[in-house]
Amino acid sequence: MRILKSHYDKIVLLLSVLAVIVSVLVGLLSGEEDERGGWSGSDSAFYFDTDNAGNVTLELGKENGLMPDQSVTFVSKEDESISKTIPIKGIVLERRGTYALTYDGTKKITGTLMINDDLTLDRDWKKTRVELAIQSDEGRALVSLAQLDSIHGSRVLLFDSSIDEFDPDEWFLSLYQALPLPPSDGNETKADRARWTKPSDETQDSIYDLFTPPVIYLVDGNLTTTLPEKEVVVTEKTEEFGLSLDAIDNKPYRFKMSGWIGKVPIFDDLDPLVSQRRQNKRNRMEIGIPYRENLTGKPGTSSLIRTTEEDQSKLLQVTYFTIQQVRDEKSGGVRSVGRAMVKDFKMGGKTFEINSMMDEVFAGEIEIKMTYRLEGANEPTNLSDKDTGKVLEFNGRRYTIKEINLDDKWVLVEKLGPGPSDKTTLRLSLP
Repeated sequence: MRILKSHYDKIVLLLSVLAVIVSVLVGLLSGEEDERGGWSGSDSAFYFDTDNAGNVTLELGKENGLMPDQSVTFVSKEDESISKTIPIKGIVLERRGTYALTYDGTKKITGTLMINDDLTLDRDWKKTRVELAIQSDEGRALVSLAQLDSIHGSRVLLFDSSIDEFDPDEWFLSLYQALPLPPSDGNETKADRARWTKPSDETQDSIYDLFTPPVIYLVDGNLTTTLPEKEVVVTEKTEEFGLSLDAIDNKPYRFKMSGWIGKVPIFDDLDPLVSQRRQNKRNRMEIGIPYRENLTGKPGTSSLIRTTEEDQSKLLQVTYFTIQQVRDEKSGGVRSVGRAMVKDFKMGGKTFEINSMMDEVFAGEIEIKMTYRLEGANEPTNLSDKDTGKVLEFNGRRYTIKEINLDDKWVLVEKLGPGPSDKTTLRLSLP
């Protein structure tokens, strides 16, 4: 304590010097310019980049809601009366980026954009038949671009011409869009050029200067700065999606029991290809023996032949068979019923029952019935619930099965075609 008291002034001086040094270093580090040409943390920050096509793009220092056909305004740092407004050709949204969407007028959702690649929206984005998958805390939602009102978050801006002439050291981005100034004769002063003017009475725009009071209208109980315009219905002939979902049902099993000989059940093969090959559809199924398809058998031979446990192409096996006496509810008498436990190796090997009383056997397979519905075409096609990722090609169109939901009975399908850039994703539901 004596040493501390005797050197108290020196310790205070040392701590003060250290504090000044730390403050200077922090100031220098925080004042450095962004390597890309903007200023970190500034609302007006911007920098240029080049995309894969060689086009100059613009990125902003803050999240925004700018959309194609809107504009950005560059203002001279030397003379703020000099500005240039450039319309936006398109925007690029980041894959796995976080965005706040407003759609259907009042609905809002914030979450991660679930796309595999960056998404580019041009001036006709409202007409694009694309659905955005958004993963939020409440779950996953699909919002079509036709429903979308606004999307807020980070984005890259695209323009019709190069805009890298605006040096960030000489220009800044205005947070407010500049109003056009009246024609100049070159004799007015800077103050004259910046004079506030009254907006034209011929326009109904709601963009006013700072000290210009807006005109407020009451339309359908709501306050607005613009009068409603007559809705213009634009009809654009576009090709229909061309694929419909007709049914999601349990699929009848390929085999059923037609009888037995001694302790050996007889299975009928209901596959239509068996009749085309003119093979015998009735097969003796010995207990504990695996069987595979007889794809190369001559006409008249059975559709199934014996094989081994090691055969990767084995199809099914009867693991148990018994005959029981069951009372017939219609006649009141007693009838014999054959009951077999079957293991299907293509379905995963889970055993299930086939008995002689079944007109149709259901082993847990799901059949999804769909139909191609393009001009001049009405052709059915069937899928299973295991066909996620399967690609269907029809008349130059390529359909990819993206997701199958058996609980809610819908299938998410991505369509490519007929043009090379035509891409549509649609959720097909049962009628």
